[in-house]
Amino acid sequence: MFTADAEIAEPETGARIEARISDIGQRGCYVETPRSFPLGTAIRVQVTKGGDSFVAPARVVFSSVKGMGLAFAEIAKEQYKVLEKWLGLLRERDWLVQNRRRTQRVMLRFPVRVSGQNAVGSPFEEETHTLAVNANGALVLLSVSARKGQLLRLLNTATGGNAECVVAYLGQRKGDLWEVGVAFSMPNPTFWQVAFPPSNWTPPAPGGV
Repeated sequence: MFTADAEIAEPETGARIEARISDIGQRGCYVETPRSFPLGTAIRVQVTKGGDSFVAPARVVFSSVKGMGLAFAEIAKEQYKVLEKWLGLLRERDWLVQNRRRTQRVMLRFPVRVSGQNAVGSPFEEETHTLAVNANGALVLLSVSARKGQLLRLLNTATGGNAECVVAYLGQRKGDLWEVGVAFSMPNPTFWQVAFPPSNWTPPAPGGV
């Protein structure tokens, strides 16, 4: 969950609403407000958190008595950097939470091909393998340095499945390789073709039946 203070302004009338952000992503956010603008209203949203401020034009795509869903319009480059900073922290936190839960993680070695751009912007493609997988991504080993928020393409060489991923976590170095946690851009629970344990499952006690 992402929370922050916000101000919503309607440029045509000058109306302003103090709001509270309760969710945010690359395409938009959800704001809790005492009142809402009608669907389709073009607005300007300013989000403030931890000394950083993000400003972007947006459009109301969901409206209720409790809040509004806003879809961002074109985001300026400098503003996108602020948004990506917040999203990077969210991805890393969510990835770590998922991979600390034994019930959500399967320690499996899958052969994969990872492609994208290296630190200087040149394309790369690397054959490697996973250390662990879950319904939201994987922990892989890479010889190429990666950065949080970087987009990569992951190929499951056993099945031929492709998925877009985002670097969510940078782990320890193992010789010439780095542990890199990647999260699917969209949930993809069938990518590994593994039956993951349910979220409420707990391993039996030693000696238990």
